[in-house]
Amino acid sequence: MMLLSRSRRFCLAAVLALPTLLAGCADDDQPKHFAPLRYDYLNQINLNVSSLSISDKTPTHPVEGDIGYKAPTPPVVAVRQMAEDRLAAKGAVGVATKARFVIEQASILHEPGGTLSGKVAVHLDILNPEGQRVAFAGAQATQTLHPDPSGNVESQANLYELTKSMMQTLNVEFEYEMRHSLGKWLVDAGGAPVGDAIQAQPLAGPGESTDPSGTGQLTTGATSGGQAPAALAPPLDGTSTAPAATQAVSPAASSAATSAPSPEDSEPNPVFPAGTDSSAAAPSKSTPKSLSPKAGFLKLPGQTTTGQ
Repeated sequence: MMLLSRSRRFCLAAVLALPTLLAGCADDDQPKHFAPLRYDYLNQINLNVSSLSISDKTPTHPVEGDIGYKAPTPPVVAVRQMAEDRLAAKGAVGVATKARFVIEQASILHEPGGTLSGKVAVHLDILNPEGQRVAFAGAQATQTLHPDPSGNVESQANLYELTKSMMQTLNVEFEYEMRHSLGKWLVDAGGAPVGDAIQAQPLAGPGESTDPSGTGQLTTGATSGGQAPAALAPPLDGTSTAPAATQAVSPAASSAATSAPSPEDSEPNPVFPAGTDSSAAAPSKSTPKSLSPKAGFLKLPGQTTTGQ
């Protein structure tokens, strides 16, 4: 009886310890080494500010039951690393505005039922020289993980996977909000404006003015007093009008046309070999016409006039 009792006790203990042994085997299959979460492989976001600071408000706003500190890369560390890798102050000389990256929340909770729930929330402030916020962009991301309840729910692998997935979502959301809300504060690596901050202005040659209608046509011509020539308005009756450039005739061209000799004047004039008598003026319309005398009115010397 004593031997049988001991055998039963041993079997009972083995059955009770089996889940623990299986969980231990499952934990042995999980990775033990985890690469640090970095984001320098993503495109950098350059800001037209003189400096960039990072502020962590999670210590003053703790989340009850937070187990994020147990992760190989805690969420708060991953968020800070994202800001350091992706944000840069590239303001030109003399720019007095500043940028402040604020970590509002970075936590992981072990909720009932064996669910891991993570949340990160951040925002970026643009501050004027007086320290007042003139623009900002915010983003947040949440992620849940349902690991095998028979294993260690709070294992390093589970916490790492949750943090990594959550930060991928945050990177996408944060960049979208930056370009949507702070487009005018974005510059390239050399400090030149990009996106909404670009002021596009078509180039024109000397004496040319760009077409404000956006058709891409150029209007050339001299201007007076720095003002562009007025555009020709269409006639109210709907008839077409030729451009002014084809209707107007310059005085020089007019005088050249009137002074040009006709084919008849190319031969010498027998009456006026030197040319037309310039002293003779054209007869006026008001001068009365002179009529020739009637036939038989004139007589030669020594002749008498006979009546008719």
